[in-house]
Amino acid sequence: MKNSFLIKIVGWVVLSLLVTLLVQQKPLVASVLKIHVWYGTNQSFGQPGLAQRWVNVLGNVQPDTIIQTYSLNGGSPHVLSTGEDGRRLALDGDFNIDIHEDSLREGSNVLRITAVDSAGRQVDETVNIQFTRANQWSLPYAVNWDTVENISDVVQIVDGKWKLVEGGVRTKEPYYDRVLAFGDTSWHNYEVSTSVIFHNFTLPRPGPPTFNVSHAAIATRWPGHDFDGKQPHAKWFPLGATAEFRLTDNLDSCRWRVFDGEHLYVEDANKIRSIELEEKYHMKHRVLTIHDSLTRYQVKLWQDGTKEPDNWDLVAEEFTPDNISSGSALLLAHNTDVTFGSFSVIAIDDE
Repeated sequence: MKNSFLIKIVGWVVLSLLVTLLVQQKPLVASVLKIHVWYGTNQSFGQPGLAQRWVNVLGNVQPDTIIQTYSLNGGSPHVLSTGEDGRRLALDGDFNIDIHEDSLREGSNVLRITAVDSAGRQVDETVNIQFTRANQWSLPYAVNWDTVENISDVVQIVDGKWKLVEGGVRTKEPYYDRVLAFGDTSWHNYEVSTSVIFHNFTLPRPGPPTFNVSHAAIATRWPGHDFDGKQPHAKWFPLGATAEFRLTDNLDSCRWRVFDGEHLYVEDANKIRSIELEEKYHMKHRVLTIHDSLTRYQVKLWQDGTKEPDNWDLVAEEFTPDNISSGSALLLAHNTDVTFGSFSVIAIDDE
């Protein structure tokens, strides 16, 4: 009986060694090198209009690669940045290709994206871009998300992954400014109304990607990111102003901030609000030029089911001859998981 037990022990040891050797000798299955273009390989820009100077093609390369380039219409390749950068790129492999409108042909354009990994494997993806300058974004303008099948049909996606949900559009991967643009570079005095549900947020802390702020915002008079030598461009000003509803750690001292990154910064720490997650709120941002050097921005937020307040929560006035006089509007989610509801824009001629 003792010998039988020893034989079993030896057998288990031998079997374990054989299994280990087989596992070590079994070739590893190579991961598939893939370029994911988030909003499809057939994209259109310019319908219903152009909201900014750039068009953006967003996606992700997996697994990590060592060389990434893109070329437009058979032209010279440009280096493509990928991976988390604390600003516009959120996750490993993410990319955002800024293509200036002047680089695009009227009609059909072909964008080629190439990635090469450390083993020398190469993958290419082609994006067919239909582009037109012929259309001007109408004002007034309104979107009911429940009637939309493709987000890009009604807004221009500048940053981030977004998805349609019941009653709105929601951030899929919260991070630094996730941005939707709509409107025309000629839009001057107007008012944007929408709703927002805060599902979750990253606590605001110094440094990227929060830069001590988490918010949902409406920005006005947006021309597009400014040239700064980066890929993608990170400089978000000059613009009219961004009106940010800021969230605080315990959601008990939330408040508005209106600023433009250069000349204007208005925030009233005495006008604080308590906010509840998963509750719906309405928000409104109005921009109005009083005279050539004076622009007024007005914002308000109120809970769904309550009467819209007559007074504005915050009024900010910018007095400078360098005011941006026109541009499109943005919905922004900065380090927040939010759903923006249906929205509308109307022209404002006077008060």
